[in-house]
Amino acid sequence: MKTHKEKLKVIICTANFKIKGEVHLYENSRLTDILNADTTTKDFLPITDAVIIDRQKGTQQEVAFLSINRHFIELVLEDDEAIAVMKAKEALSKRKYPEALQFAQRAARAVPDDAEAQYLLGFCLAKNGDFKGAKTAIEQCLKLKPNVEIAKTAQEFLNTLTS
Repeated sequence: MKTHKEKLKVIICTANFKIKGEVHLYENSRLTDILNADTTTKDFLPITDAVIIDRQKGTQQEVAFLSINRHFIELVLEDDEAIAVMKAKEALSKRKYPEALQFAQRAARAVPDDAEAQYLLGFCLAKNGDFKGAKTAIEQCLKLKPNVEIAKTAQEFLNTLTS
C-alpha cells in the first residue's frame, strides 16, 4: 500500500558536510516527527535529490538518493531559499507579481550569492515597476556567473531594461 508523502526541502549539517535535499514527510506530519522517530529501529534518514557539500574541501556532489545516520546530524532546517524560489516561480506563473516579489526578496536575502535568486528578484522588480532595482539585481546575477541558461536569459532581459 502506497502512502501519500509531501516533500520538504531541507539543509542538513554534519561535522563535515552540508546536505541540501528533500525529506519525504507522511501526510499531516512534521519534520520533527521524522527526526524524533524511534532511533533504535530507524537510524537512517532518507534524502532525495541531494547535493552534498564537503565543508572543508568546498567540493560538491549530486546524488538522487542517500541515507544519513541520524547520530551525525548537527542541524536541520528548511531550505528557505529553495522554498522561496519555488513559491516565487509559482506566483509568477499565476501573474501575482507583488506576491512573487515578496518570495523573490526572501530568496535573495536567504542566499545573496545565488544567481537564480538574483535573476528572479530582478524579474519580479521589473514586473512591479522598479526598473532601476531590476537592473541592479540582474547585473548582480550576471556577476555571480550563473549557469549558461540563466546567464543568457538574464543578459537578454538586461538588454531590454537598458534599451
